Amino acid sequence: MSENNKLWVKITGIDMDLEAWGLIRLFFDDDSFTFINDEFTDDGFTPGAYLNIKTINDGDWLCKVDYYHIIEKFEIIRDLESYDIKPQYSSKKQVSIHDNKKPGGRLLNSRKIIVGACIVEVLSRLTGKQLPYGSLTGIRPVKLAMQCIEDGLDKSATVKQLVNITSMNEEKAALLYDVAIVERPFINVDSKSVHLYICIPFCNSRCLYCSFTSYPVERYASLIPGFMDALEKEIRFVSNMVEENKLKIKSVYIGGGTPTALDNSNLSRLLQLVNESFDIKNVEFTVEAGRPDTITHEKLNTLKNNNITRISINPQTMNASTLKAIGRNHTPEEIVEKFYMSRGLGFNNINMDIIAGLPDEDEVMFRHTLECVERMAPESLTVHTMAIKRASILHENLGSCNNHYNLSSDKIVESMINYARQTARNMGMRPYYLYRQKNILANLENTGYAKVGHECIYNIHTMEEVQSIIAMGPGSISKFVSSDGKKIKRTCNIKEVAQYINRIDEMIKRKKNVYESMCGAEGS
Repeated sequence: MSENNKLWVKITGIDMDLEAWGLIRLFFDDDSFTFINDEFTDDGFTPGAYLNIKTINDGDWLCKVDYYHIIEKFEIIRDLESYDIKPQYSSKKQVSIHDNKKPGGRLLNSRKIIVGACIVEVLSRLTGKQLPYGSLTGIRPVKLAMQCIEDGLDKSATVKQLVNITSMNEEKAALLYDVAIVERPFINVDSKSVHLYICIPFCNSRCLYCSFTSYPVERYASLIPGFMDALEKEIRFVSNMVEENKLKIKSVYIGGGTPTALDNSNLSRLLQLVNESFDIKNVEFTVEAGRPDTITHEKLNTLKNNNITRISINPQTMNASTLKAIGRNHTPEEIVEKFYMSRGLGFNNINMDIIAGLPDEDEVMFRHTLECVERMAPESLTVHTMAIKRASILHENLGSCNNHYNLSSDKIVESMINYARQTARNMGMRPYYLYRQKNILANLENTGYAKVGHECIYNIHTMEEVQSIIAMGPGSISKFVSSDGKKIKRTCNIKEVAQYINRIDEMIKRKKNVYESMCGAEGS
């Protein structure tokens, strides 16, 4: 398509303008294509390329996507068949009424994914750009592989089915299968079990890429006493809710922000409150100690004395220049020091997070990070691909004339991800959960790796949405799953800390109403 031409897009037979927009924007700038609907007239039409997306449901279901390089007049689009114009690129997929009943056939019910695959095939041939995940734009692609496995398909058949239906590449299809196989023993629907998530919305500084509810702890220190009182009120409410409904705690996860940004007194108060309020003996209990500059010997002892079974120490990178650029107030040496300090105090389940595609990092720098992590030998490693989040400082800078950040090319980021996967294998880890994000570099993924027996059940259940999660703290999201595992309802607390403090009673009431609407009829 010429840079000066508009791409006109018309969809008939299926309502998926939003989904199609999400795919086409991965190939072209948002302002270079426009959708044509029934109200569109030739007054706004200029000569340009044309993408005709058409589905027909006449016994068998048919999808056909055609690309025409130049259409001079709008009347041609209105009556394309009369002009006998051949498309430059075309893709077609057909589904018979019997295909859905075959193993893996449930995937064929996702008609928008199939249409998306045709769109991706056409635009990939046009532009030369390949999308690793084909038509998939959702957060949880592992669910598709899980359906194939539940239908009795082996790895080869699952990969073939995923590739055929979504146009993803074989490597990603195989990765989804590998993750699903690890996850499957942990997947169950239990209406009497819940996970607990507690958000601590404070950190030492705000990272360049961060979009979480997180406030610099020194600047907002005056809010902490009120926040702790409000959080205690919410925790005690949830404790009563758990006891009254005879629920069992599956795991506890304290994140943020950075929980260890709290001083030791408040950290101790929080952890003692959780232990007093819930029966969590022998339960997976994670605390994100993500910023090494928040970790002290005293705080680690507090964690150890309050039944914490898993901590996360997150370097993101082991390159000093990058740490400074992204706004982290610690050095690579501090990461190593705090890791071994934790080991010395008996923590035997440590996760580390790293990010592929940080601004101005190349493959050599990323490999250095992985080599340092491999020497420390944590039990699990989470490899994030850089995502440009709308609420981040990075997003603001990229959209300004003063931007001085350089993002890695798709090819380099993909190379980083592949090297990380090999490093995880070298450490005896396997992929155990995976998710994707909007605006993620190179259209890739975030993957959690773990040694056998060190998989984080909270992470698995969060991604696969098979278990209710009761969340506490500002900006946190509770997720209630019905007993049949089919209905999911979310409730989000107010993001700002001050509003959370002032409106805690309202938040508690909302959580209670949502929970009862999902589970009350079942006699929970």
